[in-house]
This record gives sequence, C-alpha cells and structure tokens, in this order.
Amino acid sequence: MELKEAIKLRRSARTFETKPVEREKVEEILRAAMQAPSAHNQQPWEFLVVEDANKIKELSQLHQYTAPLAGAPVAIVVLMNRKRLKVEAFWQQDISAAVQNMMLQAVDLGLGTLWMGVAPKEEYMTKVKEMCQLPEEVEAFGLFAVGYTEKNRFKDRFDESRIHWGSY
Repeated sequence: MELKEAIKLRRSARTFETKPVEREKVEEILRAAMQAPSAHNQQPWEFLVVEDANKIKELSQLHQYTAPLAGAPVAIVVLMNRKRLKVEAFWQQDISAAVQNMMLQAVDLGLGTLWMGVAPKEEYMTKVKEMCQLPEEVEAFGLFAVGYTEKNRFKDRFDESRIHWGSY
C-alpha cells in the first residue's frame, strides 16, 4: 500500500477481532515507530508490548477512554526514557511522531489501532508506572491498541476553512 493510501485509510478502531496479531507485524509497527524524527535525534521512546489478556484488561481500566483496549489482542505501552533526553521540552512531540508512524504501518499491515492518552496527566502516568512496574527513569506516554478489525475506510476530512495563506 502506498503511504498516501495509508494516511487516507487510517481510523481509530474501538473493536477488535479475537485473532492474535503476528509478532512479526508487531515488530514491523515498532520498527516504523523508531524511524520517526526526534529533537536532537534523542529518540526517547521505548515500548512495552503486552499480550496477556489480564494485563491488557487492567490497563483498559486506566480512565474512561481506555475501555476499548480490553478487546485488543495486543497493547503497546508507549514509554519515554529520561536517560535518553537531550532536549526535555520536546519529548512528547518526538513520541507523537513515533505513534503516528505506528498507526500508518498498522494500516499497511491490515491492522486497526487506537491511541489512548496517558501523558501529560500525572495521575495516569503514575498509575501506568505502577501497573507496569516501570523503572524510575521511564514514564508512560500512551496506550496503543493493535488488532484485526473491520477494514479501514476513507472519510474525507479536508476543511478548506482551516487553511490560512500568508496571514490569519
């Protein structure tokens, strides 16, 4: 699939089939994440891949918007390692770029995803740190559900009124 098609087809999936996701496909998603740009090439990301249904269910109870995670065969806890930071102010942008790559790669592999926020809410970050027994220098950024779902479909979201040429 061409990138322009993956961009158009990407959607947030909230229901997943029970079919397991092949480890090779998860690895391809993570390889795509690690190709993302980052400030000063700090690459602050790390990933905790969770396939245990009980642990996924526990993570799905983090807040009201993480419930769909319970139905996913794979959850990826997207992390930031402070030891990797060169420019702390930009780590969330760096990791957001990595997550965008993950979503596009998943579409190309015929998978659905849902990105659920954790950072910057300290309460959520602390809960995930405890649930996953993360080391002190590692912080949770987000939760990422991966699984087979109904086919992604194009929906035109272009809105010319949001474009300003030369000045607002």
